[in-house]
Amino acid sequence: MNAGNQQQRVVITGVGIVSSLGMGAEEHYENLRKGQSGGTIKNEWTEPELKEEYFFPCPNFNIKDSFEGLRAPFPLRYSQLAMMGCLKAVEDAGIYDLDIPRERLGMILNTTFAANGAVEAYLRKLFGQGPRKASPFTFTKTVSNCALGDITRYFKFRGPSSILLGENSVCYGLDLIRDDEADIMICGGFDEVRDIIVLSHRQAGILPDPNGTESENAQADLLRTLTRGQNGGQTLMGEGSAFVVLEKIEHAQARGAKIYAEVKNYATVRDEAYVDWVPERNQDDFSYVMDQSMKFSEVQPSEVDCVVGSAGLPWQAREQEVTAIASVWNDRPVHYTMTKTMTGETFGASGPMTLATAALMMDRDEVVGTGIPADLFGPPVGNVSICEDTRPVKSPLRNVLVNSVHTGGNTTSIVLGAAA
Repeated sequence: MNAGNQQQRVVITGVGIVSSLGMGAEEHYENLRKGQSGGTIKNEWTEPELKEEYFFPCPNFNIKDSFEGLRAPFPLRYSQLAMMGCLKAVEDAGIYDLDIPRERLGMILNTTFAANGAVEAYLRKLFGQGPRKASPFTFTKTVSNCALGDITRYFKFRGPSSILLGENSVCYGLDLIRDDEADIMICGGFDEVRDIIVLSHRQAGILPDPNGTESENAQADLLRTLTRGQNGGQTLMGEGSAFVVLEKIEHAQARGAKIYAEVKNYATVRDEAYVDWVPERNQDDFSYVMDQSMKFSEVQPSEVDCVVGSAGLPWQAREQEVTAIASVWNDRPVHYTMTKTMTGETFGASGPMTLATAALMMDRDEVVGTGIPADLFGPPVGNVSICEDTRPVKSPLRNVLVNSVHTGGNTTSIVLGAAA
């Protein structure tokens, strides 16, 4: 947990997203505004045990179309997702060709599965065809920080950089800027969800059975079956990449950068309920971490207009987050929304993707809906207004609290303030 040094103000000046809803933050956000789901029933898999699965895939793209001068061996897909998300963020922030000391520009990445694809490819060759067929080029891509190296080499970021496994990269980036280790930190997350990962989660009983759903209503049909009592910790899986550009406010103002929101502060705790799967969370820990993040940010609950949640399913929202929000806000009204219902659980990308979406909401003074039927949330809880409609709710947003949960077991709350 961190109380933070608030003397240095830090703002978000760029966002980049690659998700099942589109390539780039604008396309992603506009599809959220329409209540459009990126999920689809996928029936073509490399693993023969997999038949039909409801999945949230990213759009196909050719990395060579966006990155000039790449040479073999080319980045693998997990690294390509990270590179594309970063590219969208630095372009949005206007720092792609910005003449600034590269030693003052750093990067923090988060991932859950990291180089799983490279490890899988290398081991298949090693055990299937023997050591002589195992490629040394593939072996060099099996380390977790390979994506970090691919990005920092291409963009020539020479500031503090690191890769995390199951944490919130924005918290680390914020601390580095406040400690004057950098003027700009690019913080993001990514994960490629390969077929073998889907298979392992299928065998663990985590994925729902899509059989019997109508294709045009598949997600609504599935969500109606995914309740705590019937399915325990089941959820919907997706893949993605998301980045935000954090910058000292003086630095951003001096170069005339667009400011989406100010990152006021954060709190993070080890969630005692976490055992095996991301949705396992403790209501009391949610209440505590949200309360602490507001205290560190010197913001009262009455000054927070919206909570953007970490839940991916209605039962998770109702039994964990929404109940916790009601206890912290008491009788004060507050909006609540979540976006994973339309993108799936994107693992390492989910924290920055939710935060980037919240920053876009603040820029437009609106709350996007969850895109799912209201009846799936059950009866109202306290004075929490769940934005279940597909249409955005226009509302001035002074402060927004953003929750994220991580495979390492941490729960994090970050408070964003309106751009001054």
